Amino acid sequence: MKYYLQAFAFTFLMYFGLWIMWIHFAIDFGSDRDYPGSLVYLPHAARVICTCLFGWIAIPAMVFAEWIGISYFVHGDAFLVDGTYSLVELIQSIFASSSVLLALILLRVSGFSFSYSHGMLLLKKSNFRHIFLITVISASINGLFGNFLRQAITDHDIHMYTVLRFTVGDIIGCITVLLVSTIMLSAYKDFIYQSSKK
Repeated sequence: MKYYLQAFAFTFLMYFGLWIMWIHFAIDFGSDRDYPGSLVYLPHAARVICTCLFGWIAIPAMVFAEWIGISYFVHGDAFLVDGTYSLVELIQSIFASSSVLLALILLRVSGFSFSYSHGMLLLKKSNFRHIFLITVISASINGLFGNFLRQAITDHDIHMYTVLRFTVGDIIGCITVLLVSTIMLSAYKDFIYQSSKK
């Protein structure tokens, strides 16, 4: 139970933090029914990293983080009055949050084995390619099938342009977060090393 709570808290904080950063640079999709997707969707990095670390445990935390984000930042006070977070948004959130797990299952069924154990995702050169592959496959699943689901359960007419934007946005957002994190970690290690020499 302790592990589940720690995994839930870490995933929630990472996803919600990246979602908050992203929302300040995104278009105002709260008033845009035909939202075409962001070209830099930062929270996809949390989907990839947390699902690789914690497996299915990460999915409820990401859905909860998105529920709070959409409820407060998109619907605002209207949510508190009439609960405008809809079942459609919940279904879309669950599917999008599950895209990385679906990618991992697809890779395992295809014969690719990734030996990520709980809490042991080490981003070395040897598995950066794995992370990139997982990112691309999960972004494609979310872009193609997520938008197909969106069109099936709403009256939106989804164009291929939207599917492409969702896919590319997930990939670029994840790569951006991973690059910034790698640079920050490298700078932190250099700082610690220089401090220990004094």
